[in-house]
Amino acid sequence: MKLYRVGFALVTAFGLSACGNDAPSASASGAKLYNYYCADCHHADGAGSFLEGVPANRTTNLNEAQLVRLILHGHEGSKMPVFSQLQEEQAERIAQYLLQELHR
Repeated sequence: MKLYRVGFALVTAFGLSACGNDAPSASASGAKLYNYYCADCHHADGAGSFLEGVPANRTTNLNEAQLVRLILHGHEGSKMPVFSQLQEEQAERIAQYLLQELHR
């Protein structure tokens, strides 16, 4: 029983250590915001995941205003989450980073 408790404590401590990823500050760069909010699904390079139905956002045809609208309000029928907790300026920095640094 003691071994079980030690194992449980280790697993719990390890699991909780991942919870320390606080959201970036409101003034964070577009790269930091993208990596925090977008990269898990679209990948750090914007390649997406075809097999999971996540589009490669680095090849988007959307302009900055359209990307900001998509980030903040989503698109009906899309699996993409809505990031209504972001300020418009944060969404703009994400869109600019995507279009200027990742777009191919």
